[in-house]
Amino acid sequence: MECAPLTRRVDLSRNAKWLRLPPLRRGHWVALGALGLLAAGVIGARIEASRGLDHLVEKEPHRGHAGNKTLIVLLHGYTRGPEALSEVRQALQEVRPNADVMSFRFPWQALSNADPFRIAEQINEHLESIQAERGYEDIVLVGFSMGALLLRKAYVYGAGSIADAPMVAGPRLVSRPAAEWVRHVDRFVLLAGMNRGWSLDFRPEHAGTVSRALRILGLQIARLTGTGRLIRQMQRGEPFVANLRLQWLDIQRGAEASGLRRPAVIQLLGDVDDQVSKEDSRDVEVARDFIWVGVNNTGHADITKLTGSEAAMERRNKLQLAMGDEDDLRQLRRMSPSLALAEDKAVTTVVFVLHGIRDMGEWTSQFDSALQDAFATANRDGRSKLYVHRATYGYFAMGPFLLWSDRQENVRWFMDQVTELKARFPKMRDLHFIGHSNGTYVLASALAKYSTLKVDRVVFAGSVVRRDYPWSSFTGRVAQVRNYVGSADLVVGLFPRVFELPVFDRFNRDIGSAGFNGFEDGFVKDMETQFVRGGHSAALAKENIQSIVDFIIEGKKTEHEDLLTEAHPTWAAYSSNLCWVLWLLLAAAIVQGWRQVPRLARGAFRKFGPHRALSEGRVVWLSRGGYALLLWLLLETF
Repeated sequence: MECAPLTRRVDLSRNAKWLRLPPLRRGHWVALGALGLLAAGVIGARIEASRGLDHLVEKEPHRGHAGNKTLIVLLHGYTRGPEALSEVRQALQEVRPNADVMSFRFPWQALSNADPFRIAEQINEHLESIQAERGYEDIVLVGFSMGALLLRKAYVYGAGSIADAPMVAGPRLVSRPAAEWVRHVDRFVLLAGMNRGWSLDFRPEHAGTVSRALRILGLQIARLTGTGRLIRQMQRGEPFVANLRLQWLDIQRGAEASGLRRPAVIQLLGDVDDQVSKEDSRDVEVARDFIWVGVNNTGHADITKLTGSEAAMERRNKLQLAMGDEDDLRQLRRMSPSLALAEDKAVTTVVFVLHGIRDMGEWTSQFDSALQDAFATANRDGRSKLYVHRATYGYFAMGPFLLWSDRQENVRWFMDQVTELKARFPKMRDLHFIGHSNGTYVLASALAKYSTLKVDRVVFAGSVVRRDYPWSSFTGRVAQVRNYVGSADLVVGLFPRVFELPVFDRFNRDIGSAGFNGFEDGFVKDMETQFVRGGHSAALAKENIQSIVDFIIEGKKTEHEDLLTEAHPTWAAYSSNLCWVLWLLLAAAIVQGWRQVPRLARGAFRKFGPHRALSEGRVVWLSRGGYALLLWLLLETF
């Protein structure tokens, strides 16, 4: 009797097969090893990205004699520390032997997560402290590559343009008095400066295919691992760069009224730069007053190498000319190519008309004459002009629209467009906006990301922005908003609408159903029209053009009564409320297709294929690969 429990335990251990782990085969060990290496790589990347963030900006000691009244500030670039500028430092000391030369250092490793806004503000604070201590009469800023952008940002912060400066206690400010050090900045010397940021869209002429592929791969790795935020913020159209371009324009145009010098800016450009394209380096629209100096046989990194060859001596001579007197600068200006720019100082008002998805914006042309006629009537003196900007970011299908990263490409493009408009029209006072579908998302996202963006009157039609978009938080940057809500806009009511529901909102947090349900913010309600009878493009009907024009030109709300209805059709309201069912059915259909396509492929292969048999595994993966490709093509097309 006493042995029975022991026997029972032994029997259980023999029969409990579920406790036994299956033997690990070679493939399993390989997979586990790959996962382990991947995890270690991600952890290592995150550690490397955070290295040095406790000391964002460190300065090296001054060099020179006591009582010097000139300060030269050096700032290195990406993946190359201050040591890379040793030859530059030596060349500058030759031409300015009595100047103090100081270098700043920031976390420059490839995966650095340093905040460029904080770096720029800290440089500004350091220079203000140094100026208070030393009282320099002339300050020269010399930046290489990324360092050129950081120094220019520090300058605009010092000049008082702080809309995107790191938050401090108290209310958000957009301006402050200029710092004393900025008043003494005499010159910028930019060495291969990426003035417009860097871009994968404009490949440097001398960059090879392998180099481009590595940049694309590196960017994707950085995004997936949450690293490389410093270099990603330097991408063309990102807030750091786009805001800087607008801030630079404002400060240079208002320099005289603010009592600031307008420093000479000399940019040395290598003729075989393999890192930054000419378009991104020159930034013709914003940096039109720069002195452009070409340097022969010079790549991106070569610009800092000033000894050892004939080309290096040319770089050295041109750099020292850039540090010379007015006669030297006149010599450089003669070398600088002239830029033909279409500038119109009579334009005071711009209306930006932007299309949506699956649309090339053909409808935008119907606003030209109506807006021009209304503007001419409201401004009878004829001294100012209106410009209607009908730009396009190209065909944008539903698939890319569902991806945040693809939507953000259009936002960056939009900010480039706004900056160029401001450069072309220096007297522009008012920027109005008319957007449809994805065009509404572009503006809403830009307002949220770019603190320097200001628009006056905004018209949304078929909006895909969330209902709870915080319009009230943009008072001072947005004057008025007119939102037209379609009564049967199922493009919005079924698709973006689902991302406002619990669980689904985790996938897309910044699109929604304002074009079907209207906005919740009281800032918009007085000028919102609920409802325009019809679907996604109902508000763009010819009969409604005058209503939109009346708002843009005069800020008043007019309606075309024949287009209006009081509520959604019952079927449209029910369909929108059950949009989640449609998405679940679509997901189920896709999953079912994934499961069934191998069976269909086997049958087709037996009937139409060659006699040579394919293995089961190969049929499965080939068929599912083709199925995934078909889904991708459909999403990219429709």
